[in-house]
Amino acid sequence: MESHGPVRRFAADASAVVRSDERLILLFLLLLSVVALAVFLHYTVSLLDALPDAIPPELARPEGSTLSGFPSLDTALSDALGR
Repeated sequence: MESHGPVRRFAADASAVVRSDERLILLFLLLLSVVALAVFLHYTVSLLDALPDAIPPELARPEGSTLSGFPSLDTALSDALGR
C-alpha cells in the first residue's frame, strides 16, 4: 500500500511550470489588485480629509492646562514651590 502516491502527485502538479497564458492571467490579477489598492487608498484619504477636526481650533485648550481642565504638573509644582 503506497499512501504517499497522491501526495507526491499533488506536489509534482504544484511545482509544474506555469504556462505563458497563466502568467498573463497572474500579471493581470496582480495589476488589478494594485489598482484596487490605489483606489481604496484614494477614497479612504478623501473620506478622512472630509471629516471634521476632532477638536475644533476655537475649543483648543488654553496654555498651561491639560485636557481635564486642571493646571499642568509643571505649573502646579512651580506654584507649590513659590517660584
